[in-house]
Amino acid sequence: MTNEEVNKLSDTLLKSLYDYHFAYNGESYILPKAMLNADATSKLAIDSLIEKEYAVDNGGESDSLVLSITAKGMEYIKNIHTL
Repeated sequence: MTNEEVNKLSDTLLKSLYDYHFAYNGESYILPKAMLNADATSKLAIDSLIEKEYAVDNGGESDSLVLSITAKGMEYIKNIHTL
């Protein structure tokens, strides 16, 4: 998978986190790590979001990712959807 494809998937996932945040009153999205590890492309996309500080994993050492969009991620989504 190319960097462009990973970036596009990252943007799609971030937009989903943004929508989820507002639909569920700021709740985090929970995803089993085993499911993520089965899909290398999604793992790359989510790792990219975390590295860019657009999302944070609050799951610690649990068996799940507990993803939340950050203020930086919200600002990024607002900017790309107003262009």
